[in-house]
Amino acid sequence: MPIKPNFTRADIERRFSKFLDVIENKILERLQYLGEKCVAHARQVPAGSGFTDQTGNLRSSIGYAIFKDGRAIHASYEKVKDGSDGVKAGQELAQQVAENYPKGYLLVVTAGMNYAVKLESKGKDVLTSAELLAKRELPRMVEELKDNVYKALR
Repeated sequence: MPIKPNFTRADIERRFSKFLDVIENKILERLQYLGEKCVAHARQVPAGSGFTDQTGNLRSSIGYAIFKDGRAIHASYEKVKDGSDGVKAGQELAQQVAENYPKGYLLVVTAGMNYAVKLESKGKDVLTSAELLAKRELPRMVEELKDNVYKALR
């Protein structure tokens, strides 16, 4: 007598689809958390080692965006003082970077004003310490996510 399943192929596909949705949500949550952490870190660098706000544009251009397959999923830029130009510059820079990475997930943390590089070259910390933070945290976060997926599959 053959064994008859009490489920269909569609049931299996639905279950895997839900599982993949959960994984994608966890990836996006982690990228958002890392983006928030990097931006908060960059915005809190003291003026002595960082920079002093004059117009608010540079600090307003510090933000992040998350992309999936080249499409923006989430972005966070906050206007500081009269920094409307900074918000726009940060968002435009994130979009330009994303155009070079049309596949997969991408977190872009920006300091979008053109003079950010000049300040960095003079030894000022605009995004350097935030970049180091991301390089340290991302591998740990990926490993944690992989461990959680493996545990869920067992």
